[in-house]
Amino acid sequence: MSDFEVFWTPTSGVLYAQLSMFPESIRYSIRPANRWPRRLILGFVFSLLGAIVLAQESVHPLKPPDRSSPRAALRTFLEAGDAMGAFLARDYIPSPTRAEFHTLQTMGDPIVQGLDLSGVPPAARTKIGRAAAMTLYVTLSRIPLPPFEEIPDASQLMPSAGTNVTRWVIPNTSIALERSPGGPRSGEFLFCADTVAKTGKFYERVKKLPYIRPVPLQNLNELVATGGGWMIPHAWIRAMPSWLQAPLAKQAVWKWLGVFLLLGVYVLLTRMVFRFSRRGSSQHPFLQALAQAILPGFILLATPAFAYLALVQLNLREGVGGIVELLATAITFLAGAWISWRLAHVVAEAIIASPRIAPESIDAHLIRICTRLLGIVAGATLLALGADRLGLPLYGIIAGLGVGGLAIALAAQPTIENLIGGLSLFADKPIRVGDLCKYGEEIGSVESIGIRSTRIRGMDRTLTTIPNAALSRMPVVNLTRRDRMLIKCVLGVRYETSPEQLRFLLAGIRELLLSHPRIHPETARARLIGFGASSLDIEIHAYVITRDWPEYLGIREDVFLRIMDVVKESGTGFAFPSQTLYFTRDDGLDSTRSQKAEARVREWREKGTLPFPDFSPEQARQLRHSLVFPPPGSLGSPVAGMSTATRAPSPPISP
Repeated sequence: MSDFEVFWTPTSGVLYAQLSMFPESIRYSIRPANRWPRRLILGFVFSLLGAIVLAQESVHPLKPPDRSSPRAALRTFLEAGDAMGAFLARDYIPSPTRAEFHTLQTMGDPIVQGLDLSGVPPAARTKIGRAAAMTLYVTLSRIPLPPFEEIPDASQLMPSAGTNVTRWVIPNTSIALERSPGGPRSGEFLFCADTVAKTGKFYERVKKLPYIRPVPLQNLNELVATGGGWMIPHAWIRAMPSWLQAPLAKQAVWKWLGVFLLLGVYVLLTRMVFRFSRRGSSQHPFLQALAQAILPGFILLATPAFAYLALVQLNLREGVGGIVELLATAITFLAGAWISWRLAHVVAEAIIASPRIAPESIDAHLIRICTRLLGIVAGATLLALGADRLGLPLYGIIAGLGVGGLAIALAAQPTIENLIGGLSLFADKPIRVGDLCKYGEEIGSVESIGIRSTRIRGMDRTLTTIPNAALSRMPVVNLTRRDRMLIKCVLGVRYETSPEQLRFLLAGIRELLLSHPRIHPETARARLIGFGASSLDIEIHAYVITRDWPEYLGIREDVFLRIMDVVKESGTGFAFPSQTLYFTRDDGLDSTRSQKAEARVREWREKGTLPFPDFSPEQARQLRHSLVFPPPGSLGSPVAGMSTATRAPSPPISP
């Protein structure tokens, strides 16, 4: 900025203009005659001032405003206000345009930058700062200021000068300039925060006083208070009735009507969008999530637009403008946090919509949980940033969230346990949706795995909801993931069975298991395991090659029926855990079959083919798949029309 000073001495009627941008100061004195209108003289002086400023700015366009001393800070503040007032009177008020409005905003920045706005919330600094700067500029133009030579300069603040001025107060006022102690504006002299807070009171006390220093636009504060943005020209405002231009709570009446109109349109559109989002939802999860994100998205976009119309075009000022700016900022950040939560759900459902992911699978629930956690983190971050913009201490908020989170964690311990249990289920994946499992003593099919609980449909078709914390501590057997299903039972035969009959029976059962096409041969076994209280106990252990439970039941039933035929063929019978009193002569065992079975065993012994303790590999190979399954005559039998009788076991190796 140029070092240009204008002095008006009403007693002598002389207007002095001093230009000190050159090595030697040039001082102009203009003594207006009666035929010279004072307005013409002032216009000439301010035109000269503008030309000098523009000439210097063209030489140094990036030079920052000088606020290195109280003199430089005060001069920069007043010169910027004069330039802004001249631009308003000459260009903007006659024909406002969008480009000129932005130019006006840019010209007003040096005035606002001369204020210490640390006591104002960041979200409200734009409106409150501009209103305070304009009010302070008009106030300083109405009170006597000391000559600039008497104001401390940068040369007087040098260490060699022996002074250390950090605060300077305009004489006979409480308006103070203070040196910024640190930060990006360290060393600059700014109007202190207390002065900024009291600008309205200062103006109320001097608004009826005449201007002492020449200004290009004397009713600047009134024009700004009653005027609007570039969409509402001053010609329209001047054409309004006087009652619409009258001030009400420091705002013109027409501005209040505009605020209520904007608020009504905002509420009406919000209600319409809400109804549309409710009607636009469907049964598809992705479309439901997308419909739920419409309302916060509209609020996020509409709130800044309505705030722009209210703050810029209606030009709400001072406290009302600050409140509107704070509310708009709060609603915008709340809507941002809300849509972060909703968009996380939309992203999750978009990923789950892939054909490779079942909607109720554990992978789908894991995707939902991860995206929701990301949405919560993003929402919390936006809320913290919004609180900082509103002037709330960010570190205090974080500390409060930590303490509050600890209290909530202690109060919601069961819920957190269920959440951690659900995460362990997702990490280990012991069960999936659709799996048949055994939980405790019950068996059921898993229908859904959520964040808090898991739902299992029991065999009796009842739906059981189990908290994840309890399910994670419970032994869960996943029956669906078995590659084979076990047949394990102990059958007891009568004690009257001879060892040879028992050998025949064991060999027949082993032959049956090896011959069956749906029994795994390597693990199939039939062994005499002990002598029970009323029976000779034989354990049967075999794996059925299937994963389907109904099919397994059919194969096990077939094996048991064939074992009954083998027991009958061996001439023995099943033992009963009971006592029998015979009042008639007991026919005993079938001697013919017993002799035949014993003869077979002697024959095996003589030929060296006795299948004990196991069948030889050659015998096992010959027996493999030699049995027809399903049995002849049953549904699906490969041989139709055959008898349903099951053949008796033949010797492992023919004589």
